[in-house]
Amino acid sequence: MARPPLPLNTPGKIGVRKVGDKRFAARCRYRDPDGVTRRLEARGRSEAAARNELQAAIKARQGHGSDKLYPSSRFRDAAQLWMATKVTPRRSGSTRDAYRRRLDAVVLPALGELRLRECTASRLDAFMARLEQRGLSGNYRSAVRGVVREVCKLAVMHGVLAANPVDALDNVEGRRAAAPRALTVRERRAVLDWLESTSDDDEVAAKQVAARRRHVPDLARFLLATGARIGEACAVRWCDVDLDGVPVVDEASQLRAVPVVALGPVIARVKGRGLVRVEEGKTAAANRTVPLPGFATAMLAARKPDDAPPGEPVFPVAGRAGVSWQDPSRAGKYFREVFDAVGMEWATSHVCRKTYLTILDDEQALSDRMKADLMGHATLLRDTYVGRGELHPQAATYIDAAYRG
Repeated sequence: MARPPLPLNTPGKIGVRKVGDKRFAARCRYRDPDGVTRRLEARGRSEAAARNELQAAIKARQGHGSDKLYPSSRFRDAAQLWMATKVTPRRSGSTRDAYRRRLDAVVLPALGELRLRECTASRLDAFMARLEQRGLSGNYRSAVRGVVREVCKLAVMHGVLAANPVDALDNVEGRRAAAPRALTVRERRAVLDWLESTSDDDEVAAKQVAARRRHVPDLARFLLATGARIGEACAVRWCDVDLDGVPVVDEASQLRAVPVVALGPVIARVKGRGLVRVEEGKTAAANRTVPLPGFATAMLAARKPDDAPPGEPVFPVAGRAGVSWQDPSRAGKYFREVFDAVGMEWATSHVCRKTYLTILDDEQALSDRMKADLMGHATLLRDTYVGRGELHPQAATYIDAAYRG
């Protein structure tokens, strides 16, 4: 009966023999990745030295700990290899940081020292159950599950695992998502009136002054006028705004200029670099041109300096070297303070985006495709087959009408 072949990238039994005065040779068979079995040899002044030299040569041949995984490899090694080969070359800095935080905070402390052959579905299920017992949200647990799944997927690709054990786990269940809520006409007026007025109460007045100093009134109008994400609004530069307008043909077949703003890039905090403008939007459809309603056009025209550099942020903050990008997280905190002050503790800056779409959704003249274009979404099945990305100037008319009423 023929001897079975060695597994790929593995050595056979090491043998050592004396080949001269105080010289020893260690030899073994080794099956390379091309399937060919070759004989390896290393020499030393003792049996142990020769054996160690050969084992070092085997590890170098395998690339152990760098680009190859084994059943005995730790989950931590697989995670590092996944970050180095799958995440770092392909993902933005903010996404890399998010994956790294999940690994360091939750995954590696619990799974890092497990051997890959020990990463069974039952062990991973117990790990996910412990996260739920700790009270972590469903969204966060889903994100952690996704990281573990990708690491195990890499182990499958390396032939270490026959199947991905995460696929056998139950779906993550969290609290039922709350129904979407947008600002009513009364709520919109209450927020904007609070931002523009000065209270007789000194404490409230101080908050109003601080909100104006932080550009919250103009930023709120911009979000309500465009449906932009807070990170997109913070990334808008003056060169992205065309207040003179682009020529379009309206419903009456008349040529007119429509002021527009280009949206898509976001401001994100990247470890070791601080706040950076990320050109890749949140989704493939994120880069878009949105028409500006009249009240937004007037606001931007009023705040634009005569000598504004094209690359300067529209909503800047003071930095060490002049103006700098506004932190979306900090801007979101400012919005929460405003909403709390007007008795709308449930609201965040994202409610402005929901309000924008709610107003457009009430207009039958706009198709679902148009609304998805304006929002930077790609959620409709027919979007795979229908041309996308046109400018829809009538949206500005509807938004203007909603705020004049």
